[in-house]
Amino acid sequence: MRPPARRSRGRIVFGVLLGVAALAAVAVGVIALTGGGKTPSSASHSSSTATLSSHRTTPSSGLVAVQPSTVTVSVLNGTDMQGLAGRVAQQLAGVGYRKGSVTNASDQTQAKTVVAYMTAADRADALAVAQALKLSKASVQPVDPNTKAIVCPPSQACTSMVVVIAGQDLAAQ
Repeated sequence: MRPPARRSRGRIVFGVLLGVAALAAVAVGVIALTGGGKTPSSASHSSSTATLSSHRTTPSSGLVAVQPSTVTVSVLNGTDMQGLAGRVAQQLAGVGYRKGSVTNASDQTQAKTVVAYMTAADRADALAVAQALKLSKASVQPVDPNTKAIVCPPSQACTSMVVVIAGQDLAAQ
């Protein structure tokens, strides 16, 4: 009988190097998908295209990940409960969202909270905000012109991507 063949030292070293290279590639992929540790100040908000690329990544699952620190959310009080918009804005800031305008809505009889998005590209952000507020996907919709006029006056540049119109359902939480 013959003794089993021995592997050369060169093949073992090659295998180890190949394994290390594979682990490094996985680490780079994870860093790229999680945003690479960018700070809020490194995000660009100069255009909707730059904003879109700076705060969204598409993992292999096809879902869109949102980095709250790159999303500006305005909150309007749609009730007669004083301070509700400020409380909701603080809650969102506490989980990393950027604070936009905080004021009253034109209609202060809102039973249900609405999470509105400015453009179709901001819909994923609005869904993430709704989730942070423990609201259903049904609360997410495009912004109406009246609400947009409150948050984004024509004489000013609009920085908000999402607008929360707080209703009685949030007041009761």
